[in-house]
Amino acid sequence: MRSFLALLRREYLEHRGAFLYAPLILIAIQAVLIAVALFSGHARFSGPTSSLDFRLFDNGYLGIAVLWGGYLFISVFFYFADAFNADRRNNQIYFWKSMPVSDLKVLLSKLVAGLTILPALVFLALLLSGVVAAVASFLVPLVLPLLSSPDPAAIAASWARISLVALCYFVLMLLWYTPFFAWVGALSTVVGRWSIGLALLVPAVASLFEGVIDFGAAPGGSYVLSFLKQRLSFNFDLPYLQYLIFSTEPVDPVALAGRLVATVDWLSLALGLVFALLVVWLASEYRRRRVLKG
Repeated sequence: MRSFLALLRREYLEHRGAFLYAPLILIAIQAVLIAVALFSGHARFSGPTSSLDFRLFDNGYLGIAVLWGGYLFISVFFYFADAFNADRRNNQIYFWKSMPVSDLKVLLSKLVAGLTILPALVFLALLLSGVVAAVASFLVPLVLPLLSSPDPAAIAASWARISLVALCYFVLMLLWYTPFFAWVGALSTVVGRWSIGLALLVPAVASLFEGVIDFGAAPGGSYVLSFLKQRLSFNFDLPYLQYLIFSTEPVDPVALAGRLVATVDWLSLALGLVFALLVVWLASEYRRRRVLKG
């Protein structure tokens, strides 16, 4: 257990730039942009304000959560494309192989870190971004007198509700895409950073080969592409999200999280996790048998 915790700590130290420093820089940029927008003298608003007063923070924080979700997905994908091969570039693999630590444990530590510790840092950045947005919501009425000052209790409750929904979304998104993260990570143990291109090329070649074999008779032209299209889709209920944005009612975290959970194919998610563990095991076997020999 202590060796596994040491491996997790190593992953944090080696990748804190993307998951700690970069989010902090983005939050600082967010604060600067808000300050410029509010105090540059160019902020203008005219029209009814009855619904805007109440939903200004809700809509802004929802949009911020969506952006952080995109950042999380991209960061985790590139983390897995690099992490499974990183210790070979700086020869750390020789150190860990000299310890009583198996290759499977090393790769599992990378999988766990990429799905828990590092995303947790991004989620904390989201919470801090919400605090910045909350402060901005109190400053807006100073610049736009047509807007009334928000209720601090309402802002705090909205921050908690949207944060809870974002946490649910982040967890389900990471679990849903785990097989793709494991796939690109396993490929990196063989081809290094070329794994990103190869992760896309292999399904494309498989689909092309399938089309040659059955002359495009599969539904949608390809079983492979049809499956990947279905497996890659993790879209939220967009009409309901639009309703929330334009509604004057506060965000209901239970209803929102319930709709999100209802969209998940749990059997497919479970099979994807099994596939991810299998792929990680195969990658560890490759490292154990071939890396040092090559």
